[in-house]
Amino acid sequence: MNIAIKRCDENDLTPGTINRLLELINAVYEETESDLWKPTTSGRTFYDEVEEFVKERQIFIARENDEIVGAVKFAPVNEHTLEFGMLAADKKMRGLGLGRDLVNIVENHARNNGYKTMQLELLTPRHWKNPAKEFLKVWYSRLGYIPEKSMPFEEVSPHRIHEFATDCDFTVWLKKL
Repeated sequence: MNIAIKRCDENDLTPGTINRLLELINAVYEETESDLWKPTTSGRTFYDEVEEFVKERQIFIARENDEIVGAVKFAPVNEHTLEFGMLAADKKMRGLGLGRDLVNIVENHARNNGYKTMQLELLTPRHWKNPAKEFLKVWYSRLGYIPEKSMPFEEVSPHRIHEFATDCDFTVWLKKL
């Protein structure tokens, strides 16, 4: 596996790169969250949002040769905490450590920029278990993340509640760096 991971830059601000990131992120979320959302929901993210992340240099991109095979978005929560999300790896790369490598890159970026805490947010169904989300809970725990607080998603994003197929909780996980 010959993977290069780098922070996006102005060279990534192309329709081809943005569309590939959009496709990759939405494919992963379709696989892991499709049973949480109504079928009419358009996807986890959209072109303009991904384009803005690239403009703001808030994505690390993993490439095998010239093909985008993974990504992770990051943004400051406050002066002490950096959040990551939209962690995505191409299906053919699963189980090879790419997700862990992407998390390590963003954690190192946080340390190098003076952040003391990493944060992630996990959406889970309230009354039943989603296998992908249960896997992620274990995986994030192994990486040192601890669930800090949970709240009903309708309190976090009431404007999106009509898109849900089931009641969901939103949990913030933290890791001290």
